[in-house]
Amino acid sequence: MIVEIQKRWNESEKKKYAILSKEFSISLPTLKKYINMTEQEIKAMDNPKKYKKRKTLTDDYINMIYKMLKDGIKPEEIFSYVIKQGYTGSWEALDNRVRHLLSNNFGKNLPQNWYLTYAYPIDITVIGRNEILKYITIRKEKKKINKSVEKYFKVIKEKYSIIGELKEIYDSFYSILMGDDPDKLDRFINNYKESKLKVFVQGIEKDIAPIKNAISFPYSSGFVEGNNNKFKLLKRILYGRSDLVNLFRKCYLPFMIDNKGFKISEVIKQKTAQFIVLSNTGFYPLLRKNRFIRIVLLFYPPFK
Repeated sequence: MIVEIQKRWNESEKKKYAILSKEFSISLPTLKKYINMTEQEIKAMDNPKKYKKRKTLTDDYINMIYKMLKDGIKPEEIFSYVIKQGYTGSWEALDNRVRHLLSNNFGKNLPQNWYLTYAYPIDITVIGRNEILKYITIRKEKKKINKSVEKYFKVIKEKYSIIGELKEIYDSFYSILMGDDPDKLDRFINNYKESKLKVFVQGIEKDIAPIKNAISFPYSSGFVEGNNNKFKLLKRILYGRSDLVNLFRKCYLPFMIDNKGFKISEVIKQKTAQFIVLSNTGFYPLLRKNRFIRIVLLFYPPFK
């Protein structure tokens, strides 16, 4: 390529580096270097210098490490054995050697800092934030499995004042929510609107009407949410193998079965299943009886 570049450069009337650089897809500095090279320098490129590979301290243990990796021995055991055999190099060099052999020959990778383990002394009890929150929010004593939190809870409250405040706020809100007096919610907001959990109290204040309704009435949106969950499950079952018509049928049948006096045999006896499905473009009548029967038998066991 260098000879071709020099030939084109000598033959061209307009000596423009940019044209040749774009034609041969090389940078301008490289192009100038090739143009100015002598014939001896070009021939010397055909015989590159052979640099002697520097020996490392891990070279004497390559075969040993490879055999141990092939036998499925854990890296930590390999490290320990190689060091006992007289390896005096750095830990990083040995780690790199094991990584390369494991990756190139067995297609496996070691996680970073796999040899580091963090552990507390035996006489130290570690209690996480999540464990404290679970202890505060769980109401039934039987479900409070972590006895360490219970044992040191007084010490934790003395050390971290927010824990005691959090428990007080949670207990107060829980008793109001499970009670039957919605007016207590206003007093709760006034008492804790300047506390460390004021963001939580502000959220209650924004949705105060639904929360008061939840306290006043025994009804909830659990039925609606349960139906939504059922719809989503049915949608996932039919995803990719059915259309909007069959999706409606699949969602329609489970809820009709719960109705008193509903008999699936009467639905099948109908000459035409007159269901209506709402879509983006309007209403579509469903298909005929025979296909409806196949859909029913596909998703429900045979009935007598």
